[in-house]
This record gives sequence, C-alpha cells and structure tokens, in this order.
Amino acid sequence: MQLLNLTPLNGLFDPHVPALTSTASTSRFATAKRTHLGGELRAAHVGAKVKLGGWVHRTRNLGGIVFLDLRDRAGLVQVSFDPKSTPADVIERAGRLGLETVIAVEGEVAARPVEMRNAEMETGEIEVRARDFQIVGPAETPAIPVARGKGEKLPAEELRLKHRNLDLRRSELQKNLILRHRLQQTTRRFLDERGFLEIETPILTKPTPEGARDYIVPSRVHPGEFYALPQSPQLYKQLLMIAGFDRYFQIARCFRDEDLRADRQPEFTQIDIEASFIERQDIFTLTEGLIAALFREAGIEIPPTFERLSYADAMERFGSDRPDVRYALELFDASDAFRGSEFGITNSALAGGGRVRGIRIPAGATLSRKQVDELEGLAKSAGAGGLIRLKRGATALEGPAAKFLSEGSVQRLAMSATSGTLERGSLSASSMPWTG
Repeated sequence: MQLLNLTPLNGLFDPHVPALTSTASTSRFATAKRTHLGGELRAAHVGAKVKLGGWVHRTRNLGGIVFLDLRDRAGLVQVSFDPKSTPADVIERAGRLGLETVIAVEGEVAARPVEMRNAEMETGEIEVRARDFQIVGPAETPAIPVARGKGEKLPAEELRLKHRNLDLRRSELQKNLILRHRLQQTTRRFLDERGFLEIETPILTKPTPEGARDYIVPSRVHPGEFYALPQSPQLYKQLLMIAGFDRYFQIARCFRDEDLRADRQPEFTQIDIEASFIERQDIFTLTEGLIAALFREAGIEIPPTFERLSYADAMERFGSDRPDVRYALELFDASDAFRGSEFGITNSALAGGGRVRGIRIPAGATLSRKQVDELEGLAKSAGAGGLIRLKRGATALEGPAAKFLSEGSVQRLAMSATSGTLERGSLSASSMPWTG
C-alpha cells in the first residue's frame, strides 16, 4: 500500500494547536485511501475534493436528501447526499446505510448555509457533498449505541466491557487514549533531553521480595520451574546503575497479584526512573519539571515548584503522609483545652499519653443529629474511641462536653466567633488520631 505524507498524530486534540494543521490540499493523515480525516475539515477546506473513511455515526433521511455524520478519530463531519451534487442511485444506497457501517466517501467540502450551521460541532460550518461512496465494512445493529444524545446515560458497565470494541469508539475514550499517547511522548522527550536512557527490561523474571504477591508463569522448557512477572523493574534498574548507565527510565508495565483497591489493580504502568550521583533536591527538581510538562501538555499550567511538608507536619495537620492539601478541614490539637477539666473521657486519654484532636467544620451546626451520629460511626470504625460534639450556639458553647469546659478552655479551643461552627474530635490514647 502506498502511503502519502503520513506523519504522527501529535497534533490531534492538542490544546495548543487550534484544530489541526492540514491545508485544503494536504493532510498529515493522507494515504492512498483518503485525503483527510473528516473531523479535521474546516472552513479553510471549502472547495477541496476529499476522500474520507469512517463510521456512520448518525443518519437522517429527509425523503430525497440524506444526511449522515461520518466519524473518525478526529471527530464528526456531516456528509450530504443531495440531488444537486449526488447521483440518484448513490442517494438511494445512502438511505439504506445502518449505524456503524464503515464507508469510504468521495466528495467536495462546501460551506453550510448560515441557518444550518452547527456550533456544537467543530466541523459545524461545513459539510461534505458526496459524489459516491463504497461500503468498506457492513455492520449489524450495534449491541450498545455509540452515538448518544444530550443527557442520555451510558449503557451498563458490564455491557460496555463485553462490547469493548463499540465502547472504545466513544469520543471520550478515544480522547483519553490519544492524550495518554501524548503524555508518554512528552515523558520521553523531557527525560531524553536530560540525558536519561530509555531501557527496556525483561518481563519474565525471578521472584523478588516485595510487598505484593507475584504472578507466576510455568516454564515449558524447564518443567517444574516458574517465571515471575515483575512487580517493578527493581532488580534491573539496580543492575543498570552498577553497570554505569547512570540515568535510566522506562514506562514500565508492572504486575501485582493483590486484591483490588482504589489505587491498586493487577497490572499498571509506571514511569520508572533511576539515577546515580544525585541528591534529594535533584529528584525534586526533576519530578517537578516532568509533572509540570505533563500538565502543560494537557493544557493545564501548574506552579513550577510544589509545596513541601515534612512527615511530622503532614501527620500533625492531616493525619496522612500523602494528604490532599485541598482538603481544608485540618486537624487541630485540643489537649490543652481539656487538660485539667473534669471530663473523665478526655482525662483518661490524656493520662494515658494520648491527645484530643479535632476538626473545625464551618457551618457544622446545621448538621442533623443523624448526620453527626453517622460521623461518629465512621470515627469508631476507623479506631477512634468516640467523638466529642461541640458547637457554638447563639449565646454559648453547646454539646455533651460543654459543661466541663471553663471560659478559659473555650477560648483556648479558638473556635470561630461565627454562629454555626461545629467542632468534632477523636479520643484515643494514641498520638495518631482518626482523620475521618
């Protein structure tokens, strides 16, 4: 097959490049079978003779005139079959096309009448007036729809996974995969410019003593022996360092035989980096630059450096060594406020070396008793002894523990003067509080 002017897909869905960069006569996607992607056509292409290939996304038969939306990986374009430009037999065949049929179309790009332009389509100012088409791949009625109207829900996930070839035709998933491709290329460029070598390491390897179970693969050549799939390229990157390859990276596939969790699955991809003759600041600078470059590629600018927290500070403020700092309800220490009071629960905790910790919730006084009880249930399920419920009422502090607190203790709590602030704290003999 002859390929004409075929170049990589770097520009597709690139937020830095308006639409795509093809001209009326050439496209980076041109081949012997097509001249353009339908989704890249714009007003600048009006008058161009084009060959397109794609899937029938929607059809509208108006009795003598047929319109269809042709879909390819660049998006949608309207194709019209009108007696003014299309032979009658072609119109008749177009009227019988079913959804998801793959066709090759020849025609001319034309401007739509102003009243027929569609601002919701990137190609909404133009259409392709077809002269002829061929069916490349006939289609049965799809098991799940690819085209969806506004507000229309997706089919059940089980169906979408069963018919994954149809689900992957959705523009959301196609854009996700194309973005992933661009992010991988950005990673490679960024690290290559800094002298890192991309080195591929074996998948069939020996077991290593890491945190999760290995997937094992029996060997036919060596009966009774097994390979392990790598949890990470740990052995090999260490080998590369002592062999003198002082800067290595790999977009590595990793396998871990463990139960599914929010941040864990059996196989995943990680950017694996190893370097020699460096200090901590070198790693900070490298990773901050890489992450900024990745976000920039996705059209998002982020600060060039990140906020840094010590482990002790993170645990003290958030109760986690990997906090989401957007979460504004930071922990505070209420031990001094309760020290010396006659409240037996806090006295026992403090006497045992524990602490009284709390979270200040703006407008928390509006929570119902049921909602507060649910919060207490969560606290206990996470290991806390219980919750002290305190809120600032119209005239005084309210809650089961309020009567045990002196005016000085209330002031030490540093509660907001705004009415409707609820304080909740966990009681535990541990210095590692519940963070809920």
